[in-house]
Amino acid sequence: MPRKRTSKLQTDGFAARRAEIVDIAAHLFAENGYAGTGIAQIGDAVKLARGALYYYIDSKETLLNEIHDRVMDPLLATAEQVVATNASAEVRLRLVSEELLTQIIERREHVWVFLHEYRALRDERLAHFRKRRRKFEDFISQLLDEGRKDGAFEFEDVRLVTLSFLNLHNYTYQWVDVEGRLGARELSALYCSIFFHGIAAPGEE
Repeated sequence: MPRKRTSKLQTDGFAARRAEIVDIAAHLFAENGYAGTGIAQIGDAVKLARGALYYYIDSKETLLNEIHDRVMDPLLATAEQVVATNASAEVRLRLVSEELLTQIIERREHVWVFLHEYRALRDERLAHFRKRRRKFEDFISQLLDEGRKDGAFEFEDVRLVTLSFLNLHNYTYQWVDVEGRLGARELSALYCSIFFHGIAAPGEE
């Protein structure tokens, strides 16, 4: 019986090396900007010649796409699981908040690239990025709307409140304590306390 061929994408060694390249590219993009970082510079940083580098990635844009997915994959997976539970909207928003801050703290450079360089993506990749980002935003909107319908929250514009919730979190990477004295759980508790107090319905504070 012929042996089944294994794609390079399915091998642990290839995946680990590719992830390392993505992380190093995130550092370079955050430090020099996407446009200011050349493929040769990435190759030098990962100690691979151009031909060997292209074994792992087919373009600089591929790296940018992968950096975005390194942030979005865990966010979407966790948010989907959390939204499906029977906990209150407030509890589920706290859990999503903590996961978002976990990604922001653990992948500060990826998040910088995520927020500042996504416009360099083109065509299908840009559409893919926007679709995934909107899907995460929709999870937040869904939970906020559920809280409003349950009488826990009071506000008029769910889209505006969703963006306010995200803005409260997203730029944490600019100042967060890199030594870890402020963790995702502590920051999430603070942010959610501030945010939920602001949109609490009368009698819910």
